[in-house]
Amino acid sequence: PVLQALRLLKEDGLVRDAPGRGLLIAPLDPDWIGHLYQIRGALDTLAARLAADKKIDIGAEVIAAGRKAARGTDVKAMIDADIAFHTAIYRASGNPLILEATQLHWVHLRRVMGAVLRSARQRDAIWDEHEEIRKAIAAGDAKRAGELTEKHAYIARENLIAHLGEVLEEPDASQASKRT
Repeated sequence: PVLQALRLLKEDGLVRDAPGRGLLIAPLDPDWIGHLYQIRGALDTLAARLAADKKIDIGAEVIAAGRKAARGTDVKAMIDADIAFHTAIYRASGNPLILEATQLHWVHLRRVMGAVLRSARQRDAIWDEHEEIRKAIAAGDAKRAGELTEKHAYIARENLIAHLGEVLEEPDASQASKRT
C-alpha cells in the first residue's frame, strides 16, 4: 500500500525521484502554478456561466461558512471552505466533467493556498469576490458571472505567484517549500 501511495503521489506530481535518496517533495514552481491557475480560471469561468444560465443560487450559507472560516485561524478550514464554494459552482454548472477536471488541480493548489490565506486582508477580499460571483449566478447574469470569476482567478493567481516567489526567496528555500 505504501509503494502504491508513493506511485500515485509521483503520478500527481507531488513527489519526484531523487537519485540515490528515494523521493522528495516536488518543489513549488511559480510558472507551473501560474499555468495551473490559467486552466482553473477557464474551467471556473465556464462553470459560473453555465450555472448562471440556470439561475442557480448556490446558497448564502456557503458564503457564510467561508466568512466564518476566514475569521478563524484554521487554514485547512479556510481552504476547505474555498473548495466548497468552487465545487458548488462546478456542480451547479450541470457539467460533471468540470468537477472531475478540477480535482487534480485542487491537489496542487492546496499546497500554496495556505500561505496566502494567512493574510486576513486576502481572506476578506476572497469572500467578497465569492459573494459577488454567487449573486451574479443567482441573478442569471452569465456574462457578469463569467467576468467576475475570471477576474477572481486572475487575482488569486497573481497573489499566489507573488507570495510563492517571496517564500522561495527565503534564506532556506528548501525548508520554506516544505512548510507550504
